Amino acid sequence: MIWMEQKEKNQLLEKIQGKPDLEAFVSEVLRQPEYVAELFAIIKSDPGKAKFYCDKVIRIVSERKPECIYPYFDEVAALIESPNSFIKWGAIITLANLAAVDTENKFASIQEQYFGLIADEAMVTAANVIGNAWKIILNKPEYEQDITKRLLQIPENSYLYKGEASPECRNILCGHAIDCFDKYFELAHDKNGILVFASGQTHNPRKQVAKKATAFLKKHMQ
Repeated sequence: MIWMEQKEKNQLLEKIQGKPDLEAFVSEVLRQPEYVAELFAIIKSDPGKAKFYCDKVIRIVSERKPECIYPYFDEVAALIESPNSFIKWGAIITLANLAAVDTENKFASIQEQYFGLIADEAMVTAANVIGNAWKIILNKPEYEQDITKRLLQIPENSYLYKGEASPECRNILCGHAIDCFDKYFELAHDKNGILVFASGQTHNPRKQVAKKATAFLKKHMQ
């Protein structure tokens, strides 16, 4: 791992604070992976907006070349405890991307913590896990049954909006679950349970979800 001198770190921070073109900077990080350690340092220490830019860069790099971020798996995992929701959500997505290169099976150490967020009372937190869970299943099929079980429980969960239980939030997440099921249905052990779930959503008060459920059943019922 290559370390940067303090002068280089300061210059990098100044550059990031200037919000350089995102695509160009991502390409630069891919060419110079020593930047990655400093991006995490900025996320941890910067009180301003630079940390959000760094989070976005890390997320994109994890999609395109996850092996660049994998050495920092523990740093990413720690960020799902961040009090800042945007940083937490970014970490959730990045961790799902890292499943593709998790040769050391590091995901096992955060399995319960990560998938437990499917039942998190904050809808957007749950949505980010639900929306990315299929990536983990495709790369780590051993987690499929646990993930499916948790997704099937969504109609029984309580999600909050402005501090109060919100059926609408739950309806939205049921739609996200159907999208997720569609990505890995052929790998699922409990196909019948998933079909029953989708059938139950064909009358969801949220028309978009009901339409999605109907299309899912048409596609997957034999």
